[in-house]
Amino acid sequence: MSFIFGGVRGREDPELAAGNRRTAQHFARDIGDERALAGDATPIRRGNHWTWLTVAVVVLAVLGFTSSRGADEVPLAADCSSPAIGVSSSQVTAGQTMYVRITGPDDVPYVVTVDGEPVRGDAGSTVSYTQTPAGPALELTQCLSPGLAIAAPAGDGPHEVAVLAVSGDGTTRQVATTTLQVSGTR
Repeated sequence: MSFIFGGVRGREDPELAAGNRRTAQHFARDIGDERALAGDATPIRRGNHWTWLTVAVVVLAVLGFTSSRGADEVPLAADCSSPAIGVSSSQVTAGQTMYVRITGPDDVPYVVTVDGEPVRGDAGSTVSYTQTPAGPALELTQCLSPGLAIAAPAGDGPHEVAVLAVSGDGTTRQVATTTLQVSGTR
């Protein structure tokens, strides 16, 4: 590993080094190179591995700070005391897939609605829904749902995405809401 840290340059053949020195002296005489004829030793060329390492670290750091989150990531922190809802973007095109996340207490079933109609967000096999009178309900794991993929509603203008908490007797109450601006309806 000494080659990484600029240690031993490896074994040099003394006959090869002497031959290269003689050739350099002959060439220096031919072109009149005073420095080479004075016997100055050729400088040892050190590797620039530290420079390349520094450049690589800087590039990775810049990429890490400037890369954006994926479309399915919704910036919502887990909060086990008060329910909330987050969407991937507050401005969407009609029919486009948008992502919704819910946070709140774990032991409560939640129903997501768009303009008052219950929707079933797709999150693969990470979410299981139970049917309730209010619509398909999901329970949170560690106070946070995964990103639920739902289709943006049709119709230009504002649309409401809400979260309903379902109580034990089947009644619901709205615990969180957000508004989307939809455009692009034909």
